[in-house]
Amino acid sequence: MRRALAIALWLGACGTPRAEPDAGTTILEDASQSIDAPVELRAIAGASRYALVGEDVVLDGSGSTGAIRYQWSPGGGLATGPISEDPVLRVRYDVPGREQAVLTVWDASGRRRSASIVISVTRAATHVPRQSSSIAVVGEHLVAVVSPDSDELVIARWSDDATLEVVRRASVCDEPRTLSPWRGRIVVACTGDVVSVVEIESGLAQELALPRGSRPFGVVGTDDSSWVSLQATGMLAEITLEGANPRLARSIRAIDDARGVSVLPDGRIAVTRWRSPDDHGEIAAVDVTSGDVETWTLASDPQPSSDTEVGGVPSYLEQLLVSPDATIAFVPSLQAAIGEGLFVTEGARPLTFETTMRAVISFLDPSTGTEDVERRRQLDNRGFTHAGVLSSRGDYLFALTRGTRTVERLDVLETRLAGSIQDVGLAPNGLALSPDDRFLFVDAYLSREIVMYDVRDFDTEPAALARARIPTTEPLSEMLLRGKILFNDSRDPRLSSDGYIACAHCHLDGLDDHRVWDFTDRGEGLRNTTSLLGFPTTGAIHWTANFDEVQDFEHDIRGPFRGAGLMDDASFHTGTRDTTLGDRKAGISGDLDALAAYVASLATFAPSPFRNSDGSLPEAAQRGRALFEASTTGCTDCHADDRTTDSGFDERGSPRLHDVGTLGAGSGQRLGATLSGLDTPALHGVWSTAPYLHDGSAATLREVLRERNAGDAHGHTSSLSDAEIDDLVAYLRCLDGRRD
Repeated sequence: MRRALAIALWLGACGTPRAEPDAGTTILEDASQSIDAPVELRAIAGASRYALVGEDVVLDGSGSTGAIRYQWSPGGGLATGPISEDPVLRVRYDVPGREQAVLTVWDASGRRRSASIVISVTRAATHVPRQSSSIAVVGEHLVAVVSPDSDELVIARWSDDATLEVVRRASVCDEPRTLSPWRGRIVVACTGDVVSVVEIESGLAQELALPRGSRPFGVVGTDDSSWVSLQATGMLAEITLEGANPRLARSIRAIDDARGVSVLPDGRIAVTRWRSPDDHGEIAAVDVTSGDVETWTLASDPQPSSDTEVGGVPSYLEQLLVSPDATIAFVPSLQAAIGEGLFVTEGARPLTFETTMRAVISFLDPSTGTEDVERRRQLDNRGFTHAGVLSSRGDYLFALTRGTRTVERLDVLETRLAGSIQDVGLAPNGLALSPDDRFLFVDAYLSREIVMYDVRDFDTEPAALARARIPTTEPLSEMLLRGKILFNDSRDPRLSSDGYIACAHCHLDGLDDHRVWDFTDRGEGLRNTTSLLGFPTTGAIHWTANFDEVQDFEHDIRGPFRGAGLMDDASFHTGTRDTTLGDRKAGISGDLDALAAYVASLATFAPSPFRNSDGSLPEAAQRGRALFEASTTGCTDCHADDRTTDSGFDERGSPRLHDVGTLGAGSGQRLGATLSGLDTPALHGVWSTAPYLHDGSAATLREVLRERNAGDAHGHTSSLSDAEIDDLVAYLRCLDGRRD
């Protein structure tokens, strides 16, 4: 009777029932329910969840209320299910993806409601991702990080109630850069030519010396061995245990400028070439059984630059991240738009703050190395993607942008950005993720903290849950730390616009980026980036001596970087201070002085790997030294004294510039006037700074002395035999600041 009355009342109000009744009205289905308490028609599809490819997935709408008929549209290219009294549909998805499964329900009157859930379909994990990083999960609720400035390894413990506390500190080798868990230990690679092996439980550390000048950087552990990249020599070193003691088992030639190391699904070790050649990026896949090496490439992007994308070559390759299903590898990097500029490309516009470089993520097949160029992802308003970590299912990549201090979440299944965490700390250096994908750990290098986030939900930006101090005490003075922060940062609007450019983006670690930039619009020309190791803080600076103090970089900050400046406007425009070589800027801005102090601290050259193990000169280099110092070659006429340069200004304030026969159409000007010559660069560290000359036109030192020395304008070398040229090159490769 009640059911009949309810239907009659509904018909009286609405007339003939429609196929799609208005929302908010529900027909009572159960005679036991009162007309005063109608059952609301609600479609309840359940919770979004994960599924594996080929796995039975049960779509269950039985939690819906007021419904008598159900229909599922499962997505993923699968057929829509029938309209049925059964609320359940069983399906299998054939490919990975985020599939929206839509449930539609009807009540007895024909009213309809819908709801949807997302089924995230992934492949089964077949690979355990392992790659070098500054931070890593190393045990049950344990995360470890290296501290390069204080030479420490720090281990912290996290809890599920979001606490984080340091439980162990260990002193390790000089300049630790990356770490890897290995057989109950942590292996730490240090650029000071040493590897430290630290027991997780006790903190006991053992050191293993590696070849002089080899500069270990990346390390990754496998079941039997740890593999360490030797950046200066391009070798991949195998570390094994002899009893409880680490030993160097062997070395395999891998790739120039070897940096990051990763384990590939087939057991090979991938080694990234840190600074790319001009036409492509490179990764070596090393078969550690046979010693065979396959070189993979990342394509140079030919597109012209715009305010949203740039062309160019991916460089600063430091990590290769392999997905748990072993089907995709990711390479975070910086894309350098070296094909842009008024001279190098006819009709091109000048390089600007937003067209010089951009953060990118490249995708490739980890079995063949084939790049999926179309999927390469550029990050707007980001200059450099430095590191990353994958979720346990491989459906999300968390990518770290160093200068802008963000973590970007990339939805791998849909190749789209799916959230961001802002300001995660100063010069962040690495990421780690808890095995359950709940907690993300950021190595906030210059904030000196491990920062912990809960990343299960990105509906709102995750907030920092806990922090743990990294170094025991601050290893740098207040001024040096401040200068180092400014050098590495691009988020500060005083330094650059939109977060693209930081000093470190061309001079990471104080080194050169191996790039030649077209600065024609600045009144310069093609300019080869120089290393800052041993860089002068006063005197002639740059190839054309257009600066005479580091504080003059205020002009680059305010100009090409489009920053507001580190000096206030009134001070900048006082006297001739707003011109380079004008009134002194030192002592006016504390931040500019701090930046200069940091650059001055980069005074030590990396040891040359071309010297003997005791640091002495090999016989060929000794013969080359005699040639270098001989009056007949004239090398020391310009490359004089211990500094190997006569760079500077004379008593009238004129720079000592030399025309060595390398000026050409692309050489540009000096301060808007004719370029008569070039400042003499120091030769220390020249073994690692190819290409050579102001325009990068010599790929090797031999080319400097032969092909690019017409008329003996750059030293009298035409009369030297090939053997003597080899000896001279051998000596130049040994110059590393050491006094012989």
